[in-house]
Amino acid sequence: MASSTLDDRTKTDPSTPVRVYERYHRLDTVDRNAAEMLKKYCTTNSRSNATATRLANRSAIQSFLTSAPLAAADFLSLYACLFLVSAIFERLMGLTNMQVENQTAFFVSLVILPIANLAGLYPGLGLGSVVEFRQLARALFAAVLVFAGIGWFCFPKLWFFYVPVAAVAYAVGLPLVMSTRFIVRQVVKRFAWWGAPTLIVAEPQRGQELGKRMQREIDQGFRPVGLLLDSSQYWVSDKLLDTSKLPLYDIRNAAEVAVSLGATWVIVSPCANREMAPILDKSLAAIPNRILLSTGQTDMSIWDQMFCIGSSAALRFGGAHPSFVELAAKRVLDLLLTSMALIAGFPFLATICLLIRLSSRGPIFYSQKRIGFGGREFRAWKFRSMQSNADQVLDNYLANNPAARWEWNETHKLKDDPRVTSIGKFLRASSLDELPQLWNILRGEMSLVGPRPIIDSPTYDASYVHEYAEEFEAYKTVRPGLTGLWQVKCRNAGVYELRIYWDMYYIRNWCVWLDIYLIMRTIKTVLMREGK
Repeated sequence: MASSTLDDRTKTDPSTPVRVYERYHRLDTVDRNAAEMLKKYCTTNSRSNATATRLANRSAIQSFLTSAPLAAADFLSLYACLFLVSAIFERLMGLTNMQVENQTAFFVSLVILPIANLAGLYPGLGLGSVVEFRQLARALFAAVLVFAGIGWFCFPKLWFFYVPVAAVAYAVGLPLVMSTRFIVRQVVKRFAWWGAPTLIVAEPQRGQELGKRMQREIDQGFRPVGLLLDSSQYWVSDKLLDTSKLPLYDIRNAAEVAVSLGATWVIVSPCANREMAPILDKSLAAIPNRILLSTGQTDMSIWDQMFCIGSSAALRFGGAHPSFVELAAKRVLDLLLTSMALIAGFPFLATICLLIRLSSRGPIFYSQKRIGFGGREFRAWKFRSMQSNADQVLDNYLANNPAARWEWNETHKLKDDPRVTSIGKFLRASSLDELPQLWNILRGEMSLVGPRPIIDSPTYDASYVHEYAEEFEAYKTVRPGLTGLWQVKCRNAGVYELRIYWDMYYIRNWCVWLDIYLIMRTIKTVLMREGK
Protein backbone atom coordinates (compact mmCIF):
# COMPACT_ATOMS: atom_id res chain seq x y z
CA MET A 1 0.00 0.00 0.00
CA ALA A 2 2.83 2.36 0.85
CA SER A 3 4.49 1.50 -2.41
CA SER A 4 1.31 2.33 -4.31
CA THR A 5 1.00 5.68 -2.53
CA LEU A 6 4.58 6.53 -3.38
CA ASP A 7 4.03 5.66 -7.03
CA ASP A 8 0.88 7.81 -7.17
CA ARG A 9 2.74 10.75 -5.59
CA THR A 10 5.57 10.34 -8.08
CA LYS A 11 3.15 10.52 -10.98
CA THR A 12 1.29 13.58 -9.72
CA ASP A 13 4.07 15.61 -8.13
CA PRO A 14 6.21 17.22 -10.91
CA SER A 15 8.84 18.30 -8.36
CA THR A 16 9.73 14.68 -7.57
CA PRO A 17 13.12 14.00 -9.18
CA VAL A 18 12.40 10.29 -9.67
CA ARG A 19 11.54 9.46 -13.29
CA VAL A 20 8.16 7.80 -13.94
CA TYR A 21 8.24 4.22 -15.28
CA GLU A 22 4.67 3.00 -15.45
CA ARG A 23 5.51 -0.54 -16.53
CA TYR A 24 8.43 -1.00 -14.13
CA HIS A 25 7.20 0.79 -10.99
CA ARG A 26 8.17 -2.11 -8.68
CA LEU A 27 11.85 -1.95 -9.70
CA ASP A 28 14.54 0.16 -8.12
CA THR A 29 15.33 3.44 -9.87
CA VAL A 30 18.56 2.16 -11.48
CA ASP A 31 16.80 -0.96 -12.77
CA ARG A 32 13.91 1.15 -14.06
CA ASN A 33 16.31 3.16 -16.17
CA ALA A 34 17.94 -0.02 -17.51
CA ALA A 35 14.57 -1.56 -18.27
CA GLU A 36 13.42 1.53 -20.11
CA MET A 37 16.59 1.51 -22.24
CA LEU A 38 16.09 -2.18 -23.00
CA LYS A 39 12.54 -1.45 -24.10
CA LYS A 40 13.75 1.28 -26.45
CA TYR A 41 16.44 -0.99 -27.88
CA CYS A 42 14.05 -3.87 -28.49
CA THR A 43 11.43 -1.56 -29.98
CA THR A 44 13.99 -0.11 -32.38
CA ASN A 45 15.71 -3.36 -33.32
CA SER A 46 12.82 -5.84 -33.17
CA ARG A 47 11.93 -5.22 -36.81
CA SER A 48 14.07 -8.15 -37.82
CA ASN A 49 13.56 -8.63 -41.53
CA ALA A 50 15.26 -10.08 -44.57
CA THR A 51 17.42 -6.96 -45.00
CA ALA A 52 18.88 -7.13 -41.48
CA THR A 53 19.51 -10.87 -41.78
CA ARG A 54 21.15 -10.41 -45.15
CA LEU A 55 23.50 -7.75 -43.81
CA ALA A 56 24.32 -9.85 -40.73
CA ASN A 57 25.26 -12.80 -42.96
CA ARG A 58 27.39 -10.55 -45.15
CA SER A 59 29.11 -9.18 -42.04
CA ALA A 60 30.07 -12.72 -40.96
CA ILE A 61 31.53 -13.45 -44.41
CA GLN A 62 33.47 -10.18 -44.42
CA SER A 63 34.83 -10.96 -40.96
CA PHE A 64 36.08 -14.36 -42.13
CA LEU A 65 37.68 -13.00 -45.31
CA THR A 66 39.39 -10.21 -43.36
CA SER A 67 40.61 -12.60 -40.66
CA ALA A 68 41.92 -15.38 -42.93
CA PRO A 69 45.05 -13.61 -44.30
CA LEU A 70 46.00 -12.35 -40.83
CA ALA A 71 45.51 -15.78 -39.27
CA ALA A 72 47.61 -17.40 -42.00
CA ALA A 73 50.35 -14.81 -41.43
CA ASP A 74 50.36 -15.43 -37.67
CA PHE A 75 50.50 -19.21 -38.09
CA LEU A 76 53.24 -19.28 -40.72
CA SER A 77 55.48 -16.68 -39.07
CA LEU A 78 55.26 -18.35 -35.63
CA TYR A 79 55.86 -21.82 -37.07
CA ALA A 80 58.86 -20.61 -39.08
CA CYS A 81 60.25 -18.88 -35.99
CA LEU A 82 59.88 -21.92 -33.72
CA PHE A 83 61.25 -24.27 -36.40
CA LEU A 84 64.34 -22.16 -37.13
CA VAL A 85 65.13 -21.33 -33.50
CA SER A 86 64.78 -25.01 -32.54
CA ALA A 87 67.09 -26.05 -35.38
CA ILE A 88 69.72 -23.49 -34.37
CA PHE A 89 69.67 -24.56 -30.71
CA GLU A 90 69.92 -28.21 -31.73
CA ARG A 91 73.12 -27.47 -33.61
CA LEU A 92 74.52 -25.37 -30.76
CA MET A 93 73.72 -27.98 -28.10
CA GLY A 94 74.62 -31.01 -30.20
CA LEU A 95 71.16 -32.57 -29.93
CA THR A 96 69.71 -34.93 -32.52
CA ASN A 97 66.75 -33.75 -34.54
CA MET A 98 63.50 -35.15 -33.14
CA GLN A 99 60.24 -35.27 -35.08
CA VAL A 100 58.29 -34.41 -31.95
CA GLU A 101 59.79 -30.91 -31.92
CA ASN A 102 58.39 -30.14 -35.36
CA GLN A 103 55.03 -31.53 -34.32
CA THR A 104 55.07 -29.41 -31.16
CA ALA A 105 55.97 -26.29 -33.15
CA PHE A 106 53.13 -27.01 -35.59
CA PHE A 107 50.66 -27.59 -32.76
CA VAL A 108 51.68 -24.44 -30.90
CA SER A 109 51.40 -22.40 -34.10
CA LEU A 110 47.81 -23.58 -34.34
CA VAL A 111 47.19 -22.78 -30.68
CA ILE A 112 47.96 -19.10 -31.24
CA LEU A 113 44.94 -18.77 -33.55
CA PRO A 114 42.19 -19.27 -30.91
CA ILE A 115 44.26 -17.30 -28.38
CA ALA A 116 44.62 -14.39 -30.82
CA ASN A 117 40.93 -14.59 -31.63
CA LEU A 118 40.05 -14.31 -27.93
CA ALA A 119 42.39 -11.30 -27.80
CA GLY A 120 40.30 -9.60 -30.51
CA LEU A 121 42.95 -9.83 -33.24
CA TYR A 122 40.54 -11.32 -35.79
CA PRO A 123 39.32 -9.50 -37.75
CA GLY A 124 40.86 -6.66 -35.72
CA LEU A 125 38.90 -3.89 -37.45
CA GLY A 126 39.80 -0.52 -36.00
CA LEU A 127 41.90 -2.17 -33.31
CA GLY A 128 44.72 0.36 -33.54
CA SER A 129 48.40 -0.45 -33.98
CA VAL A 130 49.36 -0.08 -30.31
CA VAL A 131 46.46 -2.17 -28.98
CA GLU A 132 47.13 -4.76 -31.68
CA PHE A 133 50.78 -4.91 -30.63
CA ARG A 134 49.86 -5.42 -26.97
CA GLN A 135 47.29 -8.13 -27.71
CA LEU A 136 49.63 -9.89 -30.13
CA ALA A 137 52.46 -9.81 -27.56
CA ARG A 138 50.17 -11.44 -24.99
CA ALA A 139 48.89 -14.08 -27.42
CA LEU A 140 52.41 -14.92 -28.57
CA PHE A 141 53.62 -15.17 -24.97
CA ALA A 142 50.84 -17.65 -24.20
CA ALA A 143 51.73 -19.70 -27.29
CA VAL A 144 55.46 -20.00 -26.53
CA LEU A 145 54.57 -20.79 -22.92
CA VAL A 146 52.55 -23.73 -24.24
CA PHE A 147 55.59 -24.76 -26.32
CA ALA A 148 57.89 -24.70 -23.29
CA GLY A 149 55.32 -26.47 -21.14
CA ILE A 150 54.74 -29.31 -23.60
CA GLY A 151 58.45 -29.84 -24.13
CA TRP A 152 59.26 -29.75 -20.42
CA PHE A 153 56.37 -32.09 -19.57
CA CYS A 154 57.17 -34.63 -22.29
CA PHE A 155 60.96 -34.41 -21.96
CA PRO A 156 61.81 -33.23 -18.42
CA LYS A 157 65.52 -33.79 -18.97
CA LEU A 158 65.53 -31.38 -21.93
CA TRP A 159 64.06 -28.38 -20.11
CA PHE A 160 67.34 -26.53 -20.74
CA PHE A 161 66.50 -26.78 -24.45
CA TYR A 162 62.80 -25.92 -24.56
CA VAL A 163 62.86 -22.95 -22.15
CA PRO A 164 65.56 -20.91 -23.97
CA VAL A 165 64.04 -21.85 -27.34
CA ALA A 166 60.70 -20.44 -26.14
CA ALA A 167 62.36 -17.27 -24.83
CA VAL A 168 64.34 -16.62 -28.02
CA ALA A 169 61.34 -17.52 -30.20
CA TYR A 170 59.29 -14.91 -28.35
CA ALA A 171 61.96 -12.21 -28.71
CA VAL A 172 62.38 -12.95 -32.43
CA GLY A 173 58.77 -13.88 -33.13
CA LEU A 174 57.12 -10.69 -31.86
CA PRO A 175 58.74 -8.31 -34.38
CA LEU A 176 58.51 -11.03 -37.05
CA VAL A 177 54.77 -11.57 -36.59
CA MET A 178 54.13 -7.82 -36.45
CA SER A 179 56.16 -7.26 -39.62
CA THR A 180 54.41 -10.13 -41.39
CA ARG A 181 51.02 -8.72 -40.46
CA PHE A 182 52.07 -5.31 -41.78
CA ILE A 183 53.23 -6.78 -45.10
CA VAL A 184 50.08 -8.87 -45.46
CA ARG A 185 47.89 -5.84 -44.82
CA GLN A 186 49.75 -3.82 -47.46
CA VAL A 187 49.02 -6.59 -49.97
CA VAL A 188 45.41 -7.51 -49.16
CA LYS A 189 44.16 -3.95 -48.69
CA ARG A 190 44.37 -3.58 -52.48
CA PHE A 191 41.63 -6.17 -52.92
CA ALA A 192 37.98 -5.19 -52.59
CA TRP A 193 37.05 -8.42 -50.76
CA TRP A 194 39.24 -7.55 -47.77
CA GLY A 195 37.95 -5.25 -45.06
CA ALA A 196 34.50 -3.93 -44.27
CA PRO A 197 32.60 -1.42 -46.45
CA THR A 198 31.56 1.34 -44.04
CA LEU A 199 29.01 4.14 -44.11
CA ILE A 200 29.52 7.43 -42.26
CA VAL A 201 26.86 9.56 -40.56
CA ALA A 202 28.10 13.11 -40.14
CA GLU A 203 27.77 16.64 -41.44
CA PRO A 204 28.98 16.87 -45.06
CA GLN A 205 32.38 18.47 -44.41
CA ARG A 206 33.13 16.40 -41.31
CA GLY A 207 32.03 13.23 -43.09
CA GLN A 208 34.34 13.86 -46.05
CA GLU A 209 37.24 14.46 -43.66
CA LEU A 210 36.52 11.20 -41.85
CA GLY A 211 36.34 9.41 -45.19
CA LYS A 212 39.75 10.75 -46.23
CA ARG A 213 41.29 9.67 -42.93
CA MET A 214 39.83 6.17 -43.28
CA GLN A 215 41.13 5.96 -46.85
CA ARG A 216 44.63 6.89 -45.67
CA GLU A 217 44.48 4.22 -42.96
CA ILE A 218 42.58 1.61 -44.92
CA ASP A 219 44.85 -1.11 -43.57
CA GLN A 220 42.78 -0.87 -40.37
CA GLY A 221 40.04 -2.59 -42.33
CA PHE A 222 37.38 0.10 -42.76
CA ARG A 223 36.51 1.00 -46.38
CA PRO A 224 34.37 4.17 -46.54
CA VAL A 225 31.75 3.79 -49.26
CA GLY A 226 29.23 6.55 -48.58
CA LEU A 227 28.06 9.42 -46.41
CA LEU A 228 24.57 9.33 -44.85
CA LEU A 229 22.94 12.72 -44.30
CA ASP A 230 19.69 13.93 -42.81
CA SER A 231 17.15 14.79 -45.47
CA SER A 232 17.58 18.55 -44.96
CA GLN A 233 21.34 18.31 -45.45
CA TYR A 234 21.05 15.78 -48.27
CA TRP A 235 18.85 17.93 -50.51
CA VAL A 236 20.84 21.13 -50.04
CA SER A 237 24.26 19.50 -50.53
CA ASP A 238 26.03 19.66 -53.84
CA LYS A 239 25.46 16.41 -55.75
CA LEU A 240 28.13 17.15 -58.35
CA LEU A 241 30.99 15.78 -56.28
CA ASP A 242 34.27 14.68 -57.77
CA THR A 243 35.21 11.01 -57.60
CA SER A 244 37.69 11.57 -54.78
CA LYS A 245 34.86 12.33 -52.36
CA LEU A 246 32.27 10.04 -50.82
CA PRO A 247 28.85 9.79 -52.50
CA LEU A 248 25.92 11.19 -50.49
CA TYR A 249 22.81 9.26 -49.45
CA ASP A 250 19.62 10.03 -47.55
CA ILE A 251 19.79 8.43 -44.11
CA ARG A 252 16.14 7.39 -44.41
CA ASN A 253 17.25 4.91 -47.07
CA ALA A 254 20.16 3.60 -44.98
CA ALA A 255 19.07 -0.05 -45.13
CA GLU A 256 18.70 -0.06 -48.92
CA VAL A 257 22.00 1.81 -49.34
CA ALA A 258 23.79 -0.65 -47.05
CA VAL A 259 22.53 -3.61 -49.07
CA SER A 260 23.45 -2.10 -52.42
CA LEU A 261 26.97 -1.17 -51.24
CA GLY A 262 27.52 -4.25 -49.08
CA ALA A 263 28.11 -1.98 -46.07
CA THR A 264 27.85 -3.77 -42.73
CA TRP A 265 29.40 -1.04 -40.56
CA VAL A 266 28.30 2.52 -39.87
CA ILE A 267 30.28 5.19 -38.01
CA VAL A 268 28.30 8.03 -36.44
CA SER A 269 30.00 11.33 -35.68
CA PRO A 270 28.74 13.35 -32.70
CA CYS A 271 28.31 16.32 -35.03
CA ALA A 272 25.65 14.46 -37.04
CA ASN A 273 22.84 16.11 -35.01
CA ARG A 274 21.07 12.79 -34.51
CA GLU A 275 18.60 12.69 -31.64
CA MET A 276 19.29 9.04 -30.92
CA ALA A 277 22.50 7.08 -30.41
CA PRO A 278 23.24 4.59 -33.23
CA ILE A 279 21.87 1.69 -31.20
CA LEU A 280 18.46 3.41 -30.92
CA ASP A 281 18.35 5.08 -34.34
CA LYS A 282 15.63 3.37 -36.38
CA SER A 283 17.23 4.45 -39.65
CA LEU A 284 20.37 2.46 -38.80
CA ALA A 285 18.72 -0.52 -37.08
CA ALA A 286 19.34 -2.96 -39.96
CA ILE A 287 23.11 -2.35 -40.07
CA PRO A 288 24.71 -4.93 -37.74
CA ASN A 289 27.81 -2.96 -36.63
CA ARG A 290 27.30 0.58 -35.34
CA ILE A 291 30.03 2.82 -33.89
CA LEU A 292 29.67 6.17 -32.11
CA LEU A 293 32.80 8.32 -32.16
CA SER A 294 34.05 10.08 -29.03
CA THR A 295 32.18 13.22 -28.13
CA GLY A 296 33.28 16.37 -26.39
CA GLN A 297 31.80 15.03 -23.15
CA THR A 298 33.13 11.47 -23.60
CA ASP A 299 36.75 11.50 -24.68
CA MET A 300 37.87 7.88 -24.94
CA SER A 301 41.44 6.62 -24.97
CA ILE A 302 42.84 3.49 -26.59
CA TRP A 303 42.98 1.72 -23.20
CA ASP A 304 39.34 2.17 -22.15
CA GLN A 305 37.52 -1.02 -21.17
CA MET A 306 33.96 -2.25 -20.81
CA PHE A 307 32.74 -3.24 -17.34
CA CYS A 308 29.50 -4.46 -15.82
CA ILE A 309 27.95 -2.59 -12.89
CA GLY A 310 25.12 -4.88 -11.84
CA SER A 311 23.13 -5.48 -15.00
CA SER A 312 24.37 -2.29 -16.67
CA ALA A 313 27.30 -1.94 -19.06
CA ALA A 314 29.84 0.76 -18.24
CA LEU A 315 32.98 2.25 -19.75
CA ARG A 316 36.16 2.47 -17.69
CA PHE A 317 38.31 5.40 -18.78
CA GLY A 318 42.05 4.78 -18.93
CA GLY A 319 44.88 7.28 -19.02
CA ALA A 320 45.04 8.17 -15.33
CA HIS A 321 48.38 9.12 -13.77
CA PRO A 322 50.72 6.10 -13.98
CA SER A 323 51.64 4.22 -10.82
CA PHE A 324 55.12 3.93 -9.33
CA VAL A 325 55.41 0.40 -10.76
CA GLU A 326 54.62 1.62 -14.30
CA LEU A 327 57.08 4.50 -14.03
CA ALA A 328 59.74 2.13 -12.67
CA ALA A 329 59.13 -0.23 -15.61
CA LYS A 330 59.60 2.67 -18.01
CA ARG A 331 62.88 3.65 -16.34
CA VAL A 332 64.18 0.07 -16.35
CA LEU A 333 63.33 -0.19 -20.05
CA ASP A 334 65.23 3.06 -20.70
CA LEU A 335 68.34 1.94 -18.84
CA LEU A 336 68.38 -1.57 -20.29
CA LEU A 337 67.92 -0.63 -23.95
CA THR A 338 70.17 2.45 -23.73
CA SER A 339 73.03 0.48 -22.18
CA MET A 340 72.70 -2.23 -24.82
CA ALA A 341 72.68 0.38 -27.61
CA LEU A 342 75.78 2.16 -26.30
CA ILE A 343 77.76 -1.07 -25.88
CA ALA A 344 76.76 -2.62 -29.20
CA GLY A 345 77.00 0.62 -31.16
CA PHE A 346 80.26 2.01 -29.77
CA PRO A 347 82.30 1.32 -32.96
CA PHE A 348 79.58 2.93 -35.05
CA LEU A 349 79.43 6.01 -32.80
CA ALA A 350 83.22 6.33 -32.96
CA THR A 351 83.06 6.27 -36.77
CA ILE A 352 80.49 9.09 -36.80
CA CYS A 353 82.72 11.17 -34.52
CA LEU A 354 85.64 10.70 -36.94
CA LEU A 355 83.54 11.69 -39.98
CA ILE A 356 82.30 14.87 -38.28
CA ARG A 357 85.84 15.83 -37.32
CA LEU A 358 87.08 15.34 -40.90
CA SER A 359 84.13 17.01 -42.66
CA SER A 360 84.14 20.48 -41.06
CA ARG A 361 85.70 22.61 -38.37
CA GLY A 362 84.17 22.75 -34.95
CA PRO A 363 83.31 20.44 -32.05
CA ILE A 364 81.94 16.92 -32.57
CA PHE A 365 79.05 17.39 -30.16
CA TYR A 366 76.53 20.19 -29.87
CA SER A 367 74.40 20.92 -26.81
CA GLN A 368 71.42 23.16 -26.30
CA LYS A 369 69.35 24.01 -23.23
CA ARG A 370 65.96 22.32 -23.36
CA ILE A 371 62.94 22.21 -21.07
CA GLY A 372 62.44 18.88 -19.35
CA PHE A 373 60.36 17.22 -16.66
CA GLY A 374 58.82 19.70 -14.25
CA GLY A 375 59.97 22.62 -16.39
CA ARG A 376 63.61 22.14 -15.39
CA GLU A 377 66.22 22.97 -17.99
CA PHE A 378 68.90 20.53 -19.11
CA ARG A 379 71.44 20.30 -21.90
CA ALA A 380 70.36 17.99 -24.73
CA TRP A 381 73.31 16.62 -26.71
CA LYS A 382 73.54 15.96 -30.44
CA PHE A 383 76.17 15.22 -33.04
CA ARG A 384 77.01 18.55 -34.66
CA SER A 385 75.32 18.67 -38.06
CA MET A 386 75.57 22.42 -38.75
CA GLN A 387 78.22 24.99 -39.48
CA SER A 388 79.79 26.81 -36.55
CA ASN A 389 78.04 30.13 -37.42
CA ALA A 390 74.67 28.48 -37.98
CA ASP A 391 72.52 31.22 -36.43
CA GLN A 392 73.98 33.93 -38.66
CA VAL A 393 73.58 31.77 -41.77
CA LEU A 394 69.92 31.12 -40.88
CA ASP A 395 69.09 34.80 -40.30
CA ASN A 396 70.61 35.80 -43.63
CA TYR A 397 68.85 32.98 -45.50
CA LEU A 398 65.39 33.73 -44.05
CA ALA A 399 65.79 37.47 -44.68
CA ASN A 400 66.46 36.87 -48.38
CA ASN A 401 64.03 33.99 -48.96
CA PRO A 402 60.30 34.64 -48.22
CA ALA A 403 59.30 31.06 -49.11
CA ALA A 404 61.80 29.70 -46.62
CA ARG A 405 60.53 32.15 -43.99
CA TRP A 406 56.98 30.85 -44.49
CA GLU A 407 58.19 27.22 -44.26
CA TRP A 408 60.10 28.02 -41.06
CA ASN A 409 57.07 29.70 -39.48
CA GLU A 410 54.85 26.72 -40.35
CA THR A 411 57.08 23.79 -39.37
CA HIS A 412 60.10 25.31 -37.55
CA LYS A 413 62.22 23.28 -39.98
CA LEU A 414 63.70 23.73 -43.47
CA LYS A 415 63.90 20.94 -46.03
CA ASP A 416 66.90 22.64 -47.65
CA ASP A 417 68.67 24.01 -44.60
CA PRO A 418 71.76 26.05 -45.59
CA ARG A 419 73.30 25.56 -42.14
CA VAL A 420 73.63 21.77 -42.47
CA THR A 421 77.00 20.26 -43.41
CA SER A 422 77.47 17.41 -45.88
CA ILE A 423 77.79 14.72 -43.20
CA GLY A 424 75.09 16.53 -41.23
CA LYS A 425 72.55 15.91 -44.02
CA PHE A 426 73.10 12.18 -43.70
CA LEU A 427 72.93 12.29 -39.91
CA ARG A 428 69.67 14.23 -39.95
CA ALA A 429 68.08 12.13 -42.69
CA SER A 430 68.79 9.00 -40.67
CA SER A 431 68.13 10.68 -37.27
CA LEU A 432 71.58 9.56 -36.13
CA ASP A 433 72.40 13.08 -34.94
CA GLU A 434 70.14 12.41 -31.94
CA LEU A 435 72.15 9.42 -30.66
CA PRO A 436 74.23 11.41 -28.09
CA GLN A 437 70.97 11.94 -26.23
CA LEU A 438 71.39 8.38 -25.00
CA TRP A 439 73.63 10.05 -22.41
CA ASN A 440 70.72 12.27 -21.37
CA ILE A 441 68.61 9.13 -20.96
CA LEU A 442 71.18 7.50 -18.68
CA ARG A 443 71.23 10.68 -16.56
CA GLY A 444 67.45 10.57 -16.21
CA GLU A 445 66.89 13.86 -18.03
CA MET A 446 65.17 12.17 -20.97
CA SER A 447 63.43 8.92 -21.82
CA LEU A 448 63.65 6.71 -24.91
CA VAL A 449 60.05 7.62 -25.78
CA GLY A 450 58.21 10.85 -25.09
CA PRO A 451 57.57 14.31 -26.51
CA ARG A 452 60.63 15.83 -28.19
CA PRO A 453 62.44 18.26 -25.83
CA ILE A 454 61.54 21.88 -26.54
CA ILE A 455 63.39 25.17 -26.15
CA ASP A 456 61.87 28.52 -25.25
CA SER A 457 63.34 30.45 -28.17
CA PRO A 458 61.69 32.91 -30.61
CA THR A 459 63.06 30.88 -33.55
CA TYR A 460 62.09 27.45 -32.22
CA ASP A 461 59.38 26.52 -29.68
CA ALA A 462 58.19 29.85 -28.28
CA SER A 463 54.67 29.22 -29.63
CA TYR A 464 54.51 25.88 -27.75
CA VAL A 465 55.46 27.58 -24.47
CA HIS A 466 53.38 30.75 -24.73
CA GLU A 467 50.52 30.18 -27.20
CA TYR A 468 49.73 26.65 -26.00
CA ALA A 469 50.15 27.21 -22.26
CA GLU A 470 47.83 24.38 -21.17
CA GLU A 471 49.51 21.91 -23.50
CA PHE A 472 52.89 23.09 -22.21
CA GLU A 473 51.81 22.34 -18.64
CA ALA A 474 50.93 18.80 -19.75
CA TYR A 475 54.28 18.51 -21.54
CA LYS A 476 56.13 19.23 -18.27
CA THR A 477 54.50 16.23 -16.56
CA VAL A 478 56.61 13.70 -18.52
CA ARG A 479 60.25 13.30 -19.51
CA PRO A 480 61.00 14.33 -23.09
CA GLY A 481 61.98 11.47 -25.39
CA LEU A 482 64.55 10.48 -27.97
CA THR A 483 61.68 9.35 -30.18
CA GLY A 484 57.91 9.68 -30.03
CA LEU A 485 54.64 9.77 -31.88
CA TRP A 486 55.53 12.94 -33.76
CA GLN A 487 58.64 11.37 -35.31
CA VAL A 488 56.80 8.16 -36.13
CA LYS A 489 53.70 9.81 -37.59
CA CYS A 490 55.05 12.75 -39.58
CA ARG A 491 58.61 13.80 -38.59
CA ASN A 492 59.35 16.74 -40.93
CA ALA A 493 56.16 16.30 -43.00
CA GLY A 494 53.55 18.31 -41.14
CA VAL A 495 52.74 21.65 -39.56
CA TYR A 496 54.05 22.48 -36.10
CA GLU A 497 50.63 22.01 -34.48
CA LEU A 498 50.77 18.32 -35.38
CA ARG A 499 53.73 18.00 -33.03
CA ILE A 500 51.67 19.39 -30.17
CA TYR A 501 48.72 17.18 -31.12
CA TRP A 502 50.78 13.98 -31.02
CA ASP A 503 52.49 15.06 -27.79
CA MET A 504 49.09 15.39 -26.11
CA TYR A 505 47.96 12.07 -27.61
CA TYR A 506 51.01 10.35 -26.15
CA ILE A 507 50.48 11.83 -22.69
CA ARG A 508 46.77 10.91 -22.76
CA ASN A 509 47.34 7.30 -23.86
CA TRP A 510 50.72 6.50 -22.28
CA CYS A 511 51.47 2.90 -21.38
CA VAL A 512 54.63 0.77 -21.39
CA TRP A 513 53.14 -1.08 -24.36
CA LEU A 514 52.95 2.21 -26.25
CA ASP A 515 56.64 2.86 -25.55
CA ILE A 516 57.69 -0.59 -26.77
CA TYR A 517 55.57 -0.22 -29.89
CA LEU A 518 57.04 3.21 -30.69
CA ILE A 519 60.61 1.95 -30.23
CA MET A 520 59.96 -0.79 -32.79
CA ARG A 521 58.04 1.58 -35.03
CA THR A 522 60.92 4.10 -34.96
CA ILE A 523 63.27 1.51 -36.46
CA LYS A 524 60.90 1.09 -39.41
CA THR A 525 60.51 4.88 -39.78
CA VAL A 526 64.27 5.44 -39.88
CA LEU A 527 65.02 2.53 -42.23
CA MET A 528 62.25 3.48 -44.68
CA ARG A 529 62.90 7.23 -44.24
CA GLU A 530 59.24 7.97 -43.63
CA GLY A 531 57.92 11.46 -42.98
CA LYS A 532 60.38 13.21 -45.29
